[in-house]
Amino acid sequence: MNNEKGVFILKSLKKISIFLVACLLVLSSFSFVGIKNVQAADTDQAQYTIGTTKNIPSAVAEMGKDLNSYTNNNLNVDMKAYDSTKELNSAIADGTVNAAVTDLVNYAAISKKHSNWKIAGTMPGYYGLVANKKYKNVKKLKGKTVAVDKTDYSMFYLKKALKKSRLKLSSVKLKQVDSEADRVSALKSGSVDAAVLQDPSMTEAKVNGAKVLSKDKISADNGNVLIVNNDYAKKNISNTNILCNVIKQEVKKINKSNMYIMLNKTFTSYGTSDKAVAKLNNLDVKFKTIHKVKKSDFKKAFKYAKQQKLYNGKINYKKANMKLRQVK
Repeated sequence: MNNEKGVFILKSLKKISIFLVACLLVLSSFSFVGIKNVQAADTDQAQYTIGTTKNIPSAVAEMGKDLNSYTNNNLNVDMKAYDSTKELNSAIADGTVNAAVTDLVNYAAISKKHSNWKIAGTMPGYYGLVANKKYKNVKKLKGKTVAVDKTDYSMFYLKKALKKSRLKLSSVKLKQVDSEADRVSALKSGSVDAAVLQDPSMTEAKVNGAKVLSKDKISADNGNVLIVNNDYAKKNISNTNILCNVIKQEVKKINKSNMYIMLNKTFTSYGTSDKAVAKLNNLDVKFKTIHKVKKSDFKKAFKYAKQQKLYNGKINYKKANMKLRQVK
């Protein structure tokens, strides 16, 4: 009995210590003025408005706003969270946003009409294939209905997940469901058998009783990117470097705490339940900081986009990627 109490106390102390580290990191952000090796923002303070789609990479970008890290570095940033890639793309098209957190496949799709948009660098994040709990593995999904967005990285992820189990996209029935929140609801109601999701939606589905059959490695590059309107970015290059470096610092804070606690406010604003937020905070988290997209990842995503008729033309890695001092 005494041993059990001792173990409980040790676990509790560990959680408290991790929480205190996270709090110190949050407090330190308020005095985080200036970034080493980055020039001050342009004197007219050009503003970035970042469009996101309510997932982990989006929450990381939002973190800089919540902790005042952008303003503490003389950068005025607005955030606009959308429910789906389709809504985000509309905001890109009409000029509501001049930066966005998205994925390589969607970038390929929008680059047809918006060639002035460039990739600034990678963003953390990961995808998973989640199914109703009666399906024990990916092979059991043969002939079943899977919810995805056919225009973005989610279907590309599904293709890769199925291939590992020697299945093809044609092995399942695809259902277009634009938003991840709607995919979670469809899973819960049983109108689909499985769905491709990112966190926090993936964890929301889990607390509803679904099972994760396949999932990206958290620390890997998984297709998420920060893109910017180059017409704006090249005129405000110092601000663009500061934007990327602030995001880099926010990822480092997450890595240092090894948990998502600093993203809780954003998760709640996305509609994530308290139960799912608590479960997310039990995950061990370690991300790569923002860096250049690997040429091989870029080519694979664009080749897939071409196959799906989302993109046509030459695949030009150099043309699509910005050169930034803060992104190596």
